[in-house]
Amino acid sequence: MAVETVPIVPPPKEAIPRPESHAPLRLGGWDHVAFSVPDLVAAEHWYVDVLGAEVVNRYNWGGDTEHDDAPPHVDLRIGSHVISLFLGHPISEASDVPRHFHYALACGSLAELEQWQTYLRGKGVKLRNGGAFHGHPGFGAVSLYFEDPWGCKLEIVTWLPDYATAKAEVVRRGGVIMGASGHRPAR
Repeated sequence: MAVETVPIVPPPKEAIPRPESHAPLRLGGWDHVAFSVPDLVAAEHWYVDVLGAEVVNRYNWGGDTEHDDAPPHVDLRIGSHVISLFLGHPISEASDVPRHFHYALACGSLAELEQWQTYLRGKGVKLRNGGAFHGHPGFGAVSLYFEDPWGCKLEIVTWLPDYATAKAEVVRRGGVIMGASGHRPAR
C-alpha cells in the first residue's frame, strides 16, 4: 500500500475565529480505542500488570466459545475507558495500518447513529462500505466506520440490548455483519 505524502501546514500566528459546529448532535465521548498486538496473552498480561487494566472479556480465545466468528481480541478497562486489543501486526511493524486500529466514539441511540450517517454523507466524508451499518457477531453494537481527511480510522457506535436486536436492525438497514472471515451482507 503506497502512503501519500501529506504536507504539514503550519497554523497562523495571528488570531483566527474558532470554528462553529454544524453537527446535528453531540457525541458522548470515546467508546473504545482499538489496535493490534502480535500476542494477546502477553499483551493482556502487560496491560493488567503494568497499567492496572481490568479484563472485561475475551473473544474467540481463552475459553470463549460464544463469539466464534469474531476476530480474536480482548477488551480491557482502564478507568472508565475500554481498549480493544486485536490479534495482528503491531503498528510499528505493519506494512499498512491494521484494520483494527481505530478510535470509537459513542452515540446514544440507533436514531442518532442514523442522523450521523446522513450528516457525514452530506459533509462528503468517506464512509466504509458505502456508509452501511456494521453488526458485530455476539455483541449488541451497531457501528458506522469512516476516516478523517488524514486517514485516521473512526467509528461511531451505539449499543443495543443484545446481538439479536442489533443484527435485526443491521439486516433491516441492509448493513454488513463483521467477522473473522471478513464482512458479509447481513441476512
